[in-house]
Amino acid sequence: MRLKVTILCLAGLLFFYAPLWAAPTLLIETHDYDFGEIVQGETFDYTFRFQNSGDQVLEISNVRSSCGCTAALLTERKLAPGVVGELKVSFNSRGFRGKVKKMVTFETNDPQHAEVTFALGGLVTAELYITPQRVNWGTAAKGQELVGILEIVNDSKRAVTLEPHVTSTDLKVKLSTETLAAGEKATATVTGRFADGKDRLAGYVLINTDSTSVPQLKVPFSARLKDMSE
Repeated sequence: MRLKVTILCLAGLLFFYAPLWAAPTLLIETHDYDFGEIVQGETFDYTFRFQNSGDQVLEISNVRSSCGCTAALLTERKLAPGVVGELKVSFNSRGFRGKVKKMVTFETNDPQHAEVTFALGGLVTAELYITPQRVNWGTAAKGQELVGILEIVNDSKRAVTLEPHVTSTDLKVKLSTETLAAGEKATATVTGRFADGKDRLAGYVLINTDSTSVPQLKVPFSARLKDMSE
């Protein structure tokens, strides 16, 4: 009889304190997704799925991505027990080449998953690209003409037209060709000279194209006037 009373008392205590132990539990399908290979300029979308397998409402807040190229949309910010949620992630590959990995993070009220990170990555191949991607001439003397050579590669299956522009009157650009055949290379010769009264040179060389995946190639140029007192 005493044993029965003890069991009943323990059961009552468990029932009374059960709400104190209740908590949301985040169960994630996958943290990391490899999209394989895409062409530069394409946008890749993927949906991460997760569930609240606990017995309290799961609350999600402070959703953030590692860069502006990655957008994240959360279907629900509060998930009742048993409910499945989705995080829709969109990666814009314009301007990227080679291996990439982008992160999206959010916070939850699950004690075991206060912060969760999802990763979306893969290989971005470029059908049209330019090298180098940045030119710093360093220091130069007044009146000195600075010269830089850019190489434009067309790995696509069609010819593309090229139209050069500069954002600074200190820069000039000349292309070896205005129509770049499939599988061929072209060069852009860029010259720079300090304007009177300026001790810094900065600007972009922009090459507009008729490629749908890479409508513009962009290279920053910079230099600093040498201090003759040094």
